[in-house]
Amino acid sequence: MKTKLFSLALLLFSIVFSSCSNDDENNAVAPPVTTNAGFTWSENGGAVITADVVYFESAYNTIKASKGTQGAADFKFVEINLAAATPATYAIGSGNAVGTLAGYGATAGNIVLTSNASGKMSGTVTSTGSGASTTKLDATFTDIEVR
Repeated sequence: MKTKLFSLALLLFSIVFSSCSNDDENNAVAPPVTTNAGFTWSENGGAVITADVVYFESAYNTIKASKGTQGAADFKFVEINLAAATPATYAIGSGNAVGTLAGYGATAGNIVLTSNASGKMSGTVTSTGSGASTTKLDATFTDIEVR
């Protein structure tokens, strides 16, 4: 009888501890989500410049992007003015403009807003113009903040 009782206790003991294993939880760590959020531009097809600060100011339908410290010799600033803020293609002129602090002003091209939702805006700019030895300015912006 002792062996049957011992065998039964051993069987129950093994069932209890094998069913309470720690591997029931999924401890997998999800990979971080990476985005290419931000604003980049190039002048005359040159090196790509990545803005340090960028946002869309909804009160004026204006995108403002800057690189560097304001007042420093290498400070760069791009401003894009739009007639509206809905996703569409906007021809430069007729209330749509692209300019830089250095003096570039676009005279032709397009500003394409691909999205404006959930406080984020994305699109592209292709422009030609003149000023400060710049004749072409192209930009891409992805998920920039709408203020």
